[in-house]
Amino acid sequence: MARKVLLLNPPGDRLYIRDQFCSHVSKGTYYWQPLDLLMIAARLHADGYELAVVDAIAERLAPEETQSRVERFGPEAIVFLTGSDSFAEDIAFVEEAKRRGVACAVGIGDILREKGEALMVRHPALDACLTDFVTHGLTAFLEGRREQAENMTVRDGSAIKKIAAGPKPRFFTIPSPPYRLFPLDRYRMPYNRYHPYATIITSTWCPFGCSYCPFARTPYRLREPDDVLRNLAEIHAMGIRQVHIADWTFAVDRRQATAIVQGILAADFGFTWSCLSRVDLMSRELMELMKRAGCDLIEFGVESGNQGILDRYDKGTTLEEIRRAFGWARELELDTLATFVLGLPGDTPETMQQTLDLALEIEPTFCSFNAASPRMGTGLRHEMIEAGIIEDRDEAILDSSRSLPVFSTDQLAAADVERFRRRAIRSFYLRPSYLARRLRRVASLVELQNHLGNGLSLAWQSLRSARAPRS
Repeated sequence: MARKVLLLNPPGDRLYIRDQFCSHVSKGTYYWQPLDLLMIAARLHADGYELAVVDAIAERLAPEETQSRVERFGPEAIVFLTGSDSFAEDIAFVEEAKRRGVACAVGIGDILREKGEALMVRHPALDACLTDFVTHGLTAFLEGRREQAENMTVRDGSAIKKIAAGPKPRFFTIPSPPYRLFPLDRYRMPYNRYHPYATIITSTWCPFGCSYCPFARTPYRLREPDDVLRNLAEIHAMGIRQVHIADWTFAVDRRQATAIVQGILAADFGFTWSCLSRVDLMSRELMELMKRAGCDLIEFGVESGNQGILDRYDKGTTLEEIRRAFGWARELELDTLATFVLGLPGDTPETMQQTLDLALEIEPTFCSFNAASPRMGTGLRHEMIEAGIIEDRDEAILDSSRSLPVFSTDQLAAADVERFRRRAIRSFYLRPSYLARRLRRVASLVELQNHLGNGLSLAWQSLRSARAPRS
């Protein structure tokens, strides 16, 4: 029975972000806390395991230095992050760790969630895969009770078995993560005001149906409000001033979200916090309550400025709802981050221009313009494979944040999407009025450093992609 477990974010030559089944690369200087490993650590720590964390990406560790760190701890098992962008590197590192004495390796990531069984056949070093980082049977697996290893694909002798989870109650609890095991001083969010920060969740997955998202219509469960507030009280006791709520969609259940926000307000924790949500879940009253309780930023997936594109990909929101939510945020002086997707099948130069026009109209505090990506586990990926737009390869660069677009359509060549994305970034961020407004609202040295570092990184990446040779 393995009692010493090392949680690993493997080394790589880029700032790979592998967690939450969405593999991509940081397009700035930011690198956030790996939610998968935090939640897995919470369960294992509560179950009495001796844990160590090696985040080789955050700590910028070379492969051999990382192997040395693993060997010094001497784990019986490692649980490692991986993704479609880095799987070949990751599995090679794990195979070497097993040659050096690690007995068991468990992986989690988008490519394993989509193709875990096939990859386990080809890579005997991989003993199991996790398909959920909140509800799972990892402890059962480590104790040899493979039949109880729910939400896992496990190697059992010569057989590979996928163990499903049974029905779950609507509400759940989870222990607080052992934050201090993680290199908190190495993590940055692009918009944080204070450092270090801590990550929590108040729910799992997402009930909405966006076909480009790997969590479309996945089982949505809520965390008990009192359990969230207990976790937040422990974070407050650590002296941390910034919290990120990493739910894919905060406030799906208005009563639960209101209870949490009112609890934060009553406890007077004094920290600022951010979250991700949807424009159709917001009301002015809820946003005002969130602002009073310390919320300083909400991230919204806007995706497109064309209603037909939103409808085609089952976004479930309207342009009017988008304008209204961002209008409320401006009135309340509540910062926003708007994400957009460029180059989806059906997008044209005209619809991409509508997207940029909307971004300039709604005036979010930050914009993230992303090339469309057929991510593992999405309806979009399966649709594009069937249409012959992409091939069903096991290992592929699917990064939507800074890599070159990975496909062309009848309406748009990949190079056109790349050029427009660079123009959109310049059009939004290089306006004198925007730059002056951002400088006036900087509230801390950490926030100023974030803006400068990420701005320089965006400029460098834009220049590099403009000079990249085209195939």
